[in-house]
Amino acid sequence: MDSFLNFFTEPLLAPYVQKALVEIVILSVIVAVVGTYVVLKGLSFLSLALSHAIFPGVVVAYLIGSSYLLLSLVIGVGVSLLIGLAKRNVRVGHDSAIGTIYTGSFAAGIMLVSYTRLNKQLSEFLFGRLFGVGWDDIIITASIGGLVLLLLGLARKEVLLISFDANMAQAQGLPVAWLEIGFLAILSMVVVVALPAVGNIQIVALLVTPPATARLLTDRLNRMMLISGVVAFVSGVVGIYLAVHLNLVPGATVLVVLTGLFLLVYLFSPKYGLLAGYLAHYRD
Repeated sequence: MDSFLNFFTEPLLAPYVQKALVEIVILSVIVAVVGTYVVLKGLSFLSLALSHAIFPGVVVAYLIGSSYLLLSLVIGVGVSLLIGLAKRNVRVGHDSAIGTIYTGSFAAGIMLVSYTRLNKQLSEFLFGRLFGVGWDDIIITASIGGLVLLLLGLARKEVLLISFDANMAQAQGLPVAWLEIGFLAILSMVVVVALPAVGNIQIVALLVTPPATARLLTDRLNRMMLISGVVAFVSGVVGIYLAVHLNLVPGATVLVVLTGLFLLVYLFSPKYGLLAGYLAHYRD
């Protein structure tokens, strides 16, 4: 019995675990809201592009001893503007513009890492340092996250309308193009604040997997956000405990747990699961 209790209580005595748990709680709330809109709007690939495009900014900020936050935010918002404008060029194509920008940016980041001999820091850039986050990182995450949630709350009606029917939004006189660019800017802010926890490569999985899991369980928007937050939180806590006891990389462990939950729901969801679809087809 004592060993069972120690499994849960001992990690909580470590300050780095306490901070990792607080960071995960905050990110779970952010992901629940922003990630839901990303999934509904089909912006998973775009999220990947933003995370890769920001990578050079993180490297440059490290080199000059500056805060990664400001420079990465500037680059992220700038890339959001470029992608938003490129979307309006029918000859280039949205996916082509995104693919070109994100691969070029990521390659530039790798080139900088190689040129400046920052190979030891590459792992942190790419995979995060969840057990290395400080209270300053947590304060930044909470502050930016609060701002993001406030902005989305104020523009909830408009964001929902462009998510489900952009043509209707345009017919109502809404500035659809600028609203989409604004959402991309908000998305870039979320990508930046999540970088210390999960890194550049894994951030899309954290942003997309919880709401994708929730979407297999409900058709209601508010319920989808709630389930998404719970999935992110539970996966984060389980992943942190597994990482502590098995000496694993925490960010990657959290995402493996997330993926496992998604696969379970994908297979066994009562309404939209693979097994439910197979049984319905078999009965017909």
